[in-house]
Amino acid sequence: MRFRPVHSLLIVLVVIATVIGLQYFFEGGAAKASYIQVRPDAQGGLAIEASDLGKGAVRFYRFLNHANQEIEFFVGRDGGGTLQVGFNASETCNKKRRGFHHEGEWMVCNFCDKAFHLKDVNADSGGCAPAALKHRVEGDRVLLTENDILAGWRLFH
Repeated sequence: MRFRPVHSLLIVLVVIATVIGLQYFFEGGAAKASYIQVRPDAQGGLAIEASDLGKGAVRFYRFLNHANQEIEFFVGRDGGGTLQVGFNASETCNKKRRGFHHEGEWMVCNFCDKAFHLKDVNADSGGCAPAALKHRVEGDRVLLTENDILAGWRLFH
């Protein structure tokens, strides 16, 4: 069989599709589709209702402001009932852009596979642990400001 230019084109298309598929997989792929997209109100505030968030549960959010800056964060309720809020990134592994997933009472880094107690997120222990996101809690609502969320922009670009 003779090698024709159409074969070269097919090889290039297969390589491109493979690279795109791998990038999709390593950046979270289908898991990111389950993020809840949120936007700030006109005053730059954001309120997240957490009354239905059970102990040990975590919900992931994708914040998008008017300048199209996208920042991922999560809200979880630890075993003691305290709401924990953190960026879906860490100081150490943020360049890999893999974030975290949760397993019960643990937040696990998708890059290095280290696990961190959900109850310690607000303490912001640095390193590979999820970076804490400044917030206020009123009842079962988490109140955030656009400026506090944008403080974590450096972790995502």
